[in-house]
Amino acid sequence: MKKLNYILILLVFSLFFSPVINYAQIKISILKNPIYADSKVTDKNNIEMYFNNLGKAYSPQTQSGSHWLIRQDNNEIVFDQSPWIVGKKNGEIVVSGGMWLTNYSPGPIINGQAAMLIHPEDSLRYRIYKINKGDDNSNPDYAEWPADFGAPVNNQGQPLISGDQVLWACFNYLDSNITYPFSPYIKTDPLEVEIHQTVYLREGNQSDLQDIFSNVIFLEYEIIYKGSEPIESAYFGLWSDIDFEPMWNNKPAVDIDLQTSYCWSSEDTIYTGDAPFAVGYSLLYGPVVEDQGSTAIFKGKSLQGYKNLPLTSFHGIGTDYPPDTSFGYIHSLDDAWNYARGLNKNGNPYIDPTTSQQTAFPLSGDPVTNTGWLYPYPGTSGEAGVMFFSGPFTLAQNDTQWTMIALVPGLGNTNLHSISNMREKVQILRSLSYDSLAFGNTPYAITDIDEHNLAEIPQSYQLYQNYPNPFNPNTKISWQSPVGSWQTLKVYDVLGNEVATLVNEYKPAGNYEVEFNGHSDKGQNLSSGVYFYTLRAGNFIQTKKMIVIK
Repeated sequence: MKKLNYILILLVFSLFFSPVINYAQIKISILKNPIYADSKVTDKNNIEMYFNNLGKAYSPQTQSGSHWLIRQDNNEIVFDQSPWIVGKKNGEIVVSGGMWLTNYSPGPIINGQAAMLIHPEDSLRYRIYKINKGDDNSNPDYAEWPADFGAPVNNQGQPLISGDQVLWACFNYLDSNITYPFSPYIKTDPLEVEIHQTVYLREGNQSDLQDIFSNVIFLEYEIIYKGSEPIESAYFGLWSDIDFEPMWNNKPAVDIDLQTSYCWSSEDTIYTGDAPFAVGYSLLYGPVVEDQGSTAIFKGKSLQGYKNLPLTSFHGIGTDYPPDTSFGYIHSLDDAWNYARGLNKNGNPYIDPTTSQQTAFPLSGDPVTNTGWLYPYPGTSGEAGVMFFSGPFTLAQNDTQWTMIALVPGLGNTNLHSISNMREKVQILRSLSYDSLAFGNTPYAITDIDEHNLAEIPQSYQLYQNYPNPFNPNTKISWQSPVGSWQTLKVYDVLGNEVATLVNEYKPAGNYEVEFNGHSDKGQNLSSGVYFYTLRAGNFIQTKKMIVIK
């Protein structure tokens, strides 16, 4: 309710003091087409999240965006969110996006016009669609799946279901009848951007200690540009108003290594005595640009000669008082352009106060170890959130871009434990292939590690010499890893032939040991001689020699 009151205050203030925003027309635009805000909710796992056909994650019925049902009460995690495009067209800054209010309009761009302008009679087709694995034509959303608008289909032309539940919507930024500002502060012009939003999740109601996929939602955005003049130096971004208890202590931060923007709390517990959440968005695959010799993932497929751009900038939102704060909302097109490029409000580089170095990632310190640049104030205004961007790239006429993001909440025994759990979930997700994320059914669990035993976690990778060595018939191999990753431990002969696989699975940070019985994968006893064993964990590779004697 606090967000609604906040926005109403802004609307009333602007009604009397701003000549730019036509609130009468806003009301008319909403009332004349009720389908303008069709919403549906995810209900197959522990995250109950509303999405609508305007690119938002907000339900006017519940006055919130999402709840994490891992806890019965005080379980809100996100109030609202919106995708963004920022760039320059003919030298002028252009923006599509939203902050609570939005200029996005349901449906595709048809013959150069917004769907609601050219074919308002089809407004019901511009709704958000929700389908589940196993559905058939008895579900109207399945039967009326809008493949002609770009909704994904399989090889048989049937709705493509990633995970166990999919919510799909198409919207555009070209409806001149909508006069919303993209935030409560400024107005933007229509832009020939069409976005296809695919939300999906696996079914399950388990804890993260059993299966993290019960507590993750995936977001895919396909951006199609239908203008004639290109958008240069374009950036894809996402804004989110993250909300969890205590809502006046949601501190923004970014983990560069994990490509994750998140909010955390500096308070150990909320008023009920429970630990606060940590809530993050991890960029799994960014927009693609040409890069010879590289391979990108684009719409779930490998694309040779391209690479996925990483997270390139972050803007943490903690307060909006006063308006010129370093951690406030966007107030102008210049703000949007600067933040997208990793600059501050004034167009200057951020300077990390802990290193005196330039950075595009303010607040990239580590709250768990209390190091680096952290949010400097005791609390936030209650409207805290994150904005993050990936670019630049060019959008020429009919160009398409694509990104994939995971919403990842974490909950532990304390505030810092929640951050650690969120990070481990992200590490698991980032170690898996696209197909494993979108179509797999293997459960993955985190370990029950909190900040009190973080000292036991190794600080570096290390593969140790097997013992005993030489050996007959058994030997033990030990190693350590500082972060979770997919790990393999294999044995090779002197010719480089693989003879045995001892480990091939995701493992969290920790110390490990495996016993090798001197047999190949085919069950044959290894003959006397020299062999090699190789550990691969993320980007780490190390090999050691061992000797079999008979």
